[in-house]
Amino acid sequence: MQPYRIIDCHVHDHLELACIRGYQLLIETSDGDITATAITLTTGADKCEYLTVKNEAGEQAIRLDHILAITPLSQGATFDRVVIAAAKKPRED
Repeated sequence: MQPYRIIDCHVHDHLELACIRGYQLLIETSDGDITATAITLTTGADKCEYLTVKNEAGEQAIRLDHILAITPLSQGATFDRVVIAAAKKPRED
């Protein structure tokens, strides 16, 4: 697995807001797109950050540095599509 790359703070703020407001999101990843409701942000035992989402397939955790972009699908969302750019250097533990 690749070293975790910290995401920019302003992007993290959008993800937190999506979780607080329960936004339905289109989440673009390198493995494909996911449509799901944002639930929470967590830090795993591996010290990587994850976005937990829920859809008809159930809950899943997506590593933040694997997300390419998010687009809120919920009506009245306070932000548009956000491209997630990983930090240039991996986190050093």
